[in-house]
Amino acid sequence: MSKDKDIREWRTQSVKHKVATVLIMDGTPFRYDEENGITFTASATYVEKLRRRLVTAHGCSVEPVISEA
Repeated sequence: MSKDKDIREWRTQSVKHKVATVLIMDGTPFRYDEENGITFTASATYVEKLRRRLVTAHGCSVEPVISEA
């Protein structure tokens, strides 16, 4: 299976309101709790594009930290 199609679980505590907004716009399901922040499943390619989109189109001053769960 290609790495781009490999779906993994990701977490972030960075700019949660903006990450949640983009995930909602993309129709990507996620969950939130105070300890782990936002948790969602996606390909590594999607996450890389998400980081760039948040900076270039959604006003983040730096790339958010989104790590594999």
